[in-house]
Amino acid sequence: MKKIKDLFVRIRIKAEELSDWTSEKASKPAFIVGHLIFWGCWIGFKVEPFPYGLLTLCVSLEAIVLSGLLLSSGSREGAIEKRIARKDLQISKDTSIMVEEIHELLKDLNDKLNKDEEE
Repeated sequence: MKKIKDLFVRIRIKAEELSDWTSEKASKPAFIVGHLIFWGCWIGFKVEPFPYGLLTLCVSLEAIVLSGLLLSSGSREGAIEKRIARKDLQISKDTSIMVEEIHELLKDLNDKLNKDEEE
């Protein structure tokens, strides 16, 4: 059972790496330009006659796969940012409590010093 679990973990990690890599590459202008050139050549060199059924199928499948990979990458990044925000909030709360405690200690110290000066 452990081997199967480890296999699924490795598959998930590879899928996440693929998703991140795809997200990085698909966001570059060269990706879009490359696709425009490919589609232009497909139509220009008349690889298939109009209405371009195979090209439409390929573009549709690519869009489905790309959108899934991009959504996966984006949601994982969102989850990471959410965890970081929660940690930041906890650190901020802890810091605020510590500052209040220091303020109280300084106030007590100041009161003691003032009391000693009066005596």
